[in-house]
Amino acid sequence: MAFANLGLMHHLRVALVFIYSGFCLPLLLVVSNPLLCQGVCQMPLQNLFDTATMVANCNYRLTREMFSEFDEILIRLVLSLPLSWDEPLHHLAAEIEGKTKELLEGAEQIQKKIHSEDQDKETFYPVWSEISSLMLEDDDVNKTAFYKMFHCLHRDASKIDTYLQMLKCQFVSC
Repeated sequence: MAFANLGLMHHLRVALVFIYSGFCLPLLLVVSNPLLCQGVCQMPLQNLFDTATMVANCNYRLTREMFSEFDEILIRLVLSLPLSWDEPLHHLAAEIEGKTKELLEGAEQIQKKIHSEDQDKETFYPVWSEISSLMLEDDDVNKTAFYKMFHCLHRDASKIDTYLQMLKCQFVSC
């Protein structure tokens, strides 16, 4: 009887997958047979394979959709991080500012190629909260603010590199 309950729980999990996916008719067929038998009879091997195949196909489709959404999020992050440094970079060397603008232009070109429908979406980006500390006369506060800014810039540059490598592996052979 304990094994019958485990089988029933498995079929209920399968039912949840089908409910989530919107497969109502196959759900009734898959769930009703084991519920009626409830340990008295066993599902034929063909039915087990059919059920497993349907669940695997559903799982594949759902993970593909989630992966696609993840790529859209990554490209938005790649676009938003350089934008967040636009204002602080006015206070840094022109070379870093120029490279950041070049990176932003490249990311926008990548976005056009992989997600052309996202071009009209507005990209929001975080604003560095300590920019006013760069303007203070206190040398210690000023140096600390520059240190924090460079640290954040370095961390964001690392994130951008990682996100671009992930996108490259998705859309171009690694």
